[in-house]
Amino acid sequence: MVQVNTGGVPQKQSLTARALRLAVLRIGLVSLSAGAISYYVNSTSIEREVTGQLLLSTEQSLQRESLPFREIKDLQQNFLKEFKQTLAHPGMEAKLVKDFEQIFYRHEDGSYTQRPQLFEGQPLADGRRFPGMSATYAPGIAPDDDTRARFALSYLLSYKYGSSTKGRLFNFYGVVPEKGFPIYQDADIAKVFVYSGPNALKLETYEFYERGFGTPGNETLFTRMYWDFSNNAWMTTIATPDVADASGRHHILACVDVLLDALMKRTAKPAMQGAYSTLFIADGEGTLIYHPDVMEQVKSSAGNASIRSLKMTRDYPLLEAARALAPGQARIIQTPDDIVAMGLIPETPWVLAVHYPRSLMTPAIFDNLVIVVVLGLLTLLVEIFILRSILQKQVAVPLLRLIQATRLLGAGKARLRPQQLPTQSPDEIGELARAFANMVERVQDAHEHLELKVQDRTAELEKANRQLYELSTTDGLTGIANRRHFDEALVSEWRRALRAGTVLSLMLIDVDHFKLFNDHYGHQAGDDCLRSVARTLKAHAQRAGDLVARYGGEEFVLITATASADNALEHAQAICRALERMALPHVMSPFGVVTASIGLAVMALNKEETADGLLRQADEALYSAKARGRNQVVLADIQ
Repeated sequence: MVQVNTGGVPQKQSLTARALRLAVLRIGLVSLSAGAISYYVNSTSIEREVTGQLLLSTEQSLQRESLPFREIKDLQQNFLKEFKQTLAHPGMEAKLVKDFEQIFYRHEDGSYTQRPQLFEGQPLADGRRFPGMSATYAPGIAPDDDTRARFALSYLLSYKYGSSTKGRLFNFYGVVPEKGFPIYQDADIAKVFVYSGPNALKLETYEFYERGFGTPGNETLFTRMYWDFSNNAWMTTIATPDVADASGRHHILACVDVLLDALMKRTAKPAMQGAYSTLFIADGEGTLIYHPDVMEQVKSSAGNASIRSLKMTRDYPLLEAARALAPGQARIIQTPDDIVAMGLIPETPWVLAVHYPRSLMTPAIFDNLVIVVVLGLLTLLVEIFILRSILQKQVAVPLLRLIQATRLLGAGKARLRPQQLPTQSPDEIGELARAFANMVERVQDAHEHLELKVQDRTAELEKANRQLYELSTTDGLTGIANRRHFDEALVSEWRRALRAGTVLSLMLIDVDHFKLFNDHYGHQAGDDCLRSVARTLKAHAQRAGDLVARYGGEEFVLITATASADNALEHAQAICRALERMALPHVMSPFGVVTASIGLAVMALNKEETADGLLRQADEALYSAKARGRNQVVLADIQ
């Protein structure tokens, strides 16, 4: 009898269990790999999207924030130009000396201020009024005729430029180096400044005075920001000196004080949700203007706190990058904590940095990762179920039957019948393939759903950006284009007219005696009046390329293509008559109804001329229309 040695037979293992363990291991590795790839792809994609949006929104902010400073610089240059040209007129010094005697009077300590009640609007003997204008002149230097003429001219021009920008600028003033300055603002400095005692005015200690008159150049300068307790607000002074004479001496300094609170509020709320902004001077130290975390330190240091002095090491890369910034162009700086888009605000020495914390991207990245991992786990459960079913029914059972049949055959106890042998079904592999196909379809559906969500969010963001642009170019009161839209359209239409050889006309329209209308009927009626004027202007601007915009306050502009200056004049006169025919009552006007004065300028086909020149001609024509009695159109001389 033969005995079979079974001592070397390995321990029995289930084929199904082994296959399931391998399946778990395989799918686990696939899920981990897919998760790692998904994490990298999603984080890269989201960071790219955030970077693009940061660059776009930051550059928009840079251009938007530069507009008031560009206006201030232009006003100061115009002030200095007019100051120089006026003084150069023959006999002007004697006339200005007489104006000095009318406007100012000398105090016992040798100082000068404007005469009483001038600030409140009381007229001079010749009928001129200067409401809101005050002045002070230190007693240390007795004024000669040259000083008197310059001080009087500074007073007249400060009123002209200050009153024309009322509501847009805080003040406007021209300083003479003999320590005197007239200023257009709401507060009367003649009642504030004194020249004796602990609070004596020492103009030479002010940064704008020291730097403005102490440097040989005539570049515009920005002072460090300072806390103004009278207005309870942060301010900075923008000053531009005139060109120094041969001896290196300046004769006038044009200045504007700028309230920074509105700028801080705007930069505190970037367009991207969750981001925050910082504002600092590009001076190597990063002197702070605004930072949401350290404003108390900025205030306690009187505006001298900086990124370096506060040891804000995570922002040091911004200081290095600030040296290479171009005005109006944003660039991305990667820091361990934030993605930062930063750029130099044009016309200023200030850097705007918009920080997007990386932590804000983490939830979106992990949401996508969770989806991939969950899909991997579902795949694991499905495959285990399928494998167990297939192996148990199609492999383990047939093999057991085969083993039993083999034993029976080997033992010779019975005859092997076909029914006892395992059979193969051609549908088993197909069923398994269909099961995996269903699984793949579910994965694809999940990925497609994720892509649709990303597309929807991108579309919503683009829609929000379009709405933001429309809001930024529309006047909220009248519903027509605003000043920003007009500035862009004027340059565009000017270039188009040059290319096409067509003629462009520009009307500058000012509602006559509107302040008196407001004072008499109230601001609500004033707003209704401006809306009515806007509707009438739109009704006369129906041709392609025509643009009606609110220029500021009660001023409107109309850009239109025209065949000739005569046609443009007829068009402007028709508008003037249409505004009068509105018959809006105005008892404070000599005409009894609301009327408007129109300054018309027609483009000369001269490539040396500019769009700004056309606007300047329209402004001069408007000034002439007002001087001639209002409610009329004046056509500027074509150069």
